Amino acid sequence: MKRSKRHQTNLISFIIILITVAILVLLAICLYKQPSLAVRFEAVIKWLSKLEHAVADLDTHIEILICLFALYIAKCQLPIPMGVLCLISGMVFSLPNAIILNVAFLAFFFIVKYIEGHWIGGGWAMMILNIRKIRFLKQWVMFRGSGNPYILVVSRLVPSIPLGMISKLYGSMNYDFIYYLVLSVLGFMPRLYIYTRIGSVLYNPFSKEFIVLIMIIVAFTGITSLVFNIFYGIRSRQMNQSLLLYSQKQKYKIVL
Repeated sequence: MKRSKRHQTNLISFIIILITVAILVLLAICLYKQPSLAVRFEAVIKWLSKLEHAVADLDTHIEILICLFALYIAKCQLPIPMGVLCLISGMVFSLPNAIILNVAFLAFFFIVKYIEGHWIGGGWAMMILNIRKIRFLKQWVMFRGSGNPYILVVSRLVPSIPLGMISKLYGSMNYDFIYYLVLSVLGFMPRLYIYTRIGSVLYNPFSKEFIVLIMIIVAFTGITSLVFNIFYGIRSRQMNQSLLLYSQKQKYKIVL
């Protein structure tokens, strides 16, 4: 069992590293060939440039703002990637305004999911934490029943952890609302800025800035996923060893 767990962790880690490195190499080639790519896809870039000017000249930003807010409301119940919503804001509004709007709408989303968790419960997150094999993770997250602030910040920073699940979990634990909201927004800010920045340069996907931003996201996602997988593998093996020692002690007591 111990050996199979280690092999499984190593295999998943190898796959994460392989995929991350492959994508980064491809993006590095694109970055190196950026001038030739810009020339080859000049027609596409010109069309996107016209689209950017057309969006900038729109007099219906209020309607777009309402539609964007409606998407955030839909995000409260539908699996819409938060990065896509931040990207849309960056495409339509100037970078400072887009960041302000995304922070406000993001706070709204966190508030809704916190209230939902407070009234309905922790949902899937609590069900997963109640699985016996990962109860060490529950003890770490619960942090004496009041919620771990470090886990809250890290969960907002890591792209592979669902935002809504963690929000409902902390709402179900009655975690201090102000601390929850502040830590949640601060933890997501690096990702929010990068996503919004990508939206602002999306009209030229062959620019160096766009490629570098994508490389940052890929590298960060791969590294955080790798660290989480290694941590889970180590703690899982430690828990299995503890359970084995405990069962042997209980058996020894019965024999006596």
